[in-house]
This record gives sequence, C-alpha cells and structure tokens, in this order.
Amino acid sequence: MLVKKLAVPLINGKILAEAQHVYIATAAISQAGFDFINSRIPPKCKIEIVTGFDVLTSVPVLRRLWKHYQDRITLSVYTKNFFHANLFIFDLPFRKSVAFIGSGHFTLGGIKDHEELFFRVDDAKEIEALKSWFTGYYEFAEPLTENLLREYEAIYPALKQREIASRRELEQALALTTAGFQWDSIRFKTQYFKKEDFLAFDRQKALLATPEAQAERQVVRTRLLQLYDALKPTLRTKGLAGRTDVVPATASLIPADHDYQKLRSLWLDLTPNDAPDALHLRLTVGPQNVSIGVTSDLTGTGKADRQSFHKQLYDPGYRSAFLQRLAALGPGYTLECAGAVQPVESFQQADALWEFLKGDEEMYFPFVIGRSYGPGDPAMGTDKIMTTITQALDVLTPLYRHIVPAASSQ
Repeated sequence: MLVKKLAVPLINGKILAEAQHVYIATAAISQAGFDFINSRIPPKCKIEIVTGFDVLTSVPVLRRLWKHYQDRITLSVYTKNFFHANLFIFDLPFRKSVAFIGSGHFTLGGIKDHEELFFRVDDAKEIEALKSWFTGYYEFAEPLTENLLREYEAIYPALKQREIASRRELEQALALTTAGFQWDSIRFKTQYFKKEDFLAFDRQKALLATPEAQAERQVVRTRLLQLYDALKPTLRTKGLAGRTDVVPATASLIPADHDYQKLRSLWLDLTPNDAPDALHLRLTVGPQNVSIGVTSDLTGTGKADRQSFHKQLYDPGYRSAFLQRLAALGPGYTLECAGAVQPVESFQQADALWEFLKGDEEMYFPFVIGRSYGPGDPAMGTDKIMTTITQALDVLTPLYRHIVPAASSQ
C-alpha cells in the first residue's frame, strides 16, 4: 500500500501509541522528527536506529540521544558506504508488526511535510526479511560514542553552512529562471529599487571586490539609508529608533566579510540593538527581492534571543499568544526555521507551530519571520514603499517585542 504522508497511519492507525519496539534505518535525523515519534510512543518502547553522516543529522538530537536515552534508544552510524536508506519497522501487540519503506528521512519534513512516498508492508515474512536487512547494517555500523560525537560536532557547523548556502544559491537561481520571470517585463521607472540594484547581487558578482562592484552596492546602501531617514518618525513612534546621530547598522560592502566571501544581499537594521546575540527587524535587498522581517544572520546570530524565546515556548500560554501575533501578520508572511520555510497561515494550532519551532538550531540556521516583495511589485513602487514598510512594522513590531522582551524597553 502506498503512503504519501507517513504521519497519517502512524497516528490515525495508533501505530505509535501501541509500539513495543521500533527499528529505524534513516539517512538523517532531526530534533523535530525525533520528538514527533518519541513523544507518541509508550515510555518503555525501545528504539534501535542506524543512520549515516552522508546526509547531515542534527548534532543536538545526537547529543540528546547520547545523554538522556541510552537506557532505551541505541544508535549506530554506518560509515562503510553512502547510506541513504529509509525504513521504519514497528513491533505491535499480539506479535504483529508493520513496516514502511520510503524516501522520507527521520525528520519532520520526511514524516509529514515534504513530498515523500512510502510503501507499507504487513506481510510477516517480508517484515522478517526487512529486519534481517536492518540487522546486517546495524551490527556492522559504528556505535555512537562520545569520541565519534565530538568529532562530528566539530565539523558539523561548516558542513551545515555549506548545505544552507548551496540550497539558497539554487533557490535564487530557480527564482530568476522559472515561472516566466523576465527583467524586461518590469517597469522599473516607477520602482524605488531599480534593476541595477538587484543585479548588484548577481551570483557572478558575489565574490568581486572591484571598484565597479563596490560602487553598485553603495548605490543600494544609499537607497536603504534614505529610506531609514524617511522612516525615523515612524520608528520613533514605535520606540524602535536609537540615537538620531548614529548611522544605522548595515551589512558590509566587502564580500570577505560575508559567509563564504559571497555578498548576495544588503540589509539595514531598523532596530538599535547591535548586540551579536540579538534578533533584529531588518530591511533586506537581495538578487530578486526586497524583504522585511524579524531575522538573524545565516551564521546563526541572535543566539541569546532565540534561546530565551525557546524557553518561553514551553509555556502553552506563551505559545498561544505567539500564534495569535503570528496570525496577525496576515497573508504573504513566512516563517523560516531550521532551513525550512512555511507560510504563517499554515499554522492553525499552537502545538503544530511548536513542533516546527523545536527544530531551530541557532548555531547553524537563520531564523526569519518576514515578507518578501519581488522586483516590480507595486508595493515597492516609489509612491508606495513607505506605506508598505510602515504597515509591515505595524504588525511586525508587536511580534518582535514578544520574541525579544528586551526590545520593549528600547
């Protein structure tokens, strides 16, 4: 039987609720995926896992498994070849078992959010054959140890940053070459940001530090600073403006100061907090959009704010209040966490939002709640951009202060 979303039979069929022993072979594990299954199985249910490191697995979830679950969860790492298998076997009461073979990893995306495909197996002989296959890899894999975890932990940040950067490069390339996008079809005469402003962040220029490239970037920075000057009365009214004699923080114009020495966007902080552990309200210009939102950098800034935010999310009342503020943003806004992007309106329940946010890893992933406008969007017209940004600040500021309580005193 074909299964599109593994979460459906696992929950609706009470497979997780009745599981007595679980065998999982997977290419990758995430915190949210682990919590999805672990929080729904009986406390005495044992889990055996074999995975590889060819597809990146969350370091925090490995650390949790090693530190807190050794009494009932064992994990081994297969290192002899590229490991990309995904198999879930559940032993149930009355000597019954069910297995699922498919494309989804042991992540929330693999289990319920991404476009995956599984095949359900109920035949006892087929399941025994699958268990034999699992045992063959599990027994020849390396048991998770403190030394193995420490070595993987040391290289994980660089691996994860490369993965995120590559995915963003692909997303940007596809956005400019699909869906009939044509620069010549856009009337930039009425737009605040011109065609050359977006082209300043073209992939082929990202590494350049030539005078010509710097001059193009400086034009974009000047436009951002002019917007900031016009926004000062609004920012003061909202309690966001710092000292009026201080130039607001903007991204460096030098590629070497950016991740992988590539300059693909320029941002302007609309909040006065310049601490490295702070989240910010930012206006950003990239190769194919202008965006505004609550954001951290790709390198995982905002650590202190994000950790404080996560502690508060354990309170159901805080989660509900956050969901209300998120819903108030309206259509067009997205939430990016742990490399995944979801429309804010897709979160109808606080618990579903909490499941998504559990995957945040502030050391490796950006965190963004915001909205983007493409080249030629009427909202970015010279006569509309101030109204657009002001309206965005009207809904983003309460959300920002909810996530960053210290911002209320700024």
